[in-house]
Amino acid sequence: MLGIAVVMSIGAFSALDTYHCDLLLLRAEADENTTTLDLTAKGNFANKPASAVQLRARPDGLGHGGNGIEVTFCGKYVSRTFTYKLYAWRRGNGMARMIATGTGTLGTQGVIKYPHDSSTASNMYWADTLTVTERWVAPVDSSDTVGNNEVASIQFDFTGYEWLYCEITEADDVTGNQAGDVSAYYAYF
Repeated sequence: MLGIAVVMSIGAFSALDTYHCDLLLLRAEADENTTTLDLTAKGNFANKPASAVQLRARPDGLGHGGNGIEVTFCGKYVSRTFTYKLYAWRRGNGMARMIATGTGTLGTQGVIKYPHDSSTASNMYWADTLTVTERWVAPVDSSDTVGNNEVASIQFDFTGYEWLYCEITEADDVTGNQAGDVSAYYAYF
């Protein structure tokens, strides 16, 4: 059977079948992780954290969401920092793979309503700076590494992996310069 791809030209741009997706909850608002992923003894599929998110199906039930993933973060205190790590697992077996690690800084753009449930947010701010140290099989990019008091995100090709996990450290605000409670959101593209 011959497959046909339809591409519509609009000026200098071409419209492709890109999936449009709401922001989905990757990590619920919480203090930093007190227990971090132990890759030496528990880095396999069977020991992945219970809060890892399965990304196999599109949220609307219409097939796969796509391999393009965007992740963004929000937290409690303006101009304060946190550290993140993103991990992936294949469908039903294998080892944990680190996608990226980096630091985030919260800007001044407020979270008015939480994306996942539309409840009112109080004193929560989007990260405006995200540094990236990639450890992935494909490029991992940050939309903003210098901070502009807007929303920064990181984007990567999920390369067929199915489970995603976000770990937050150095955010508990003990030192007075950390972000406090941090949430993470993802979307397909």
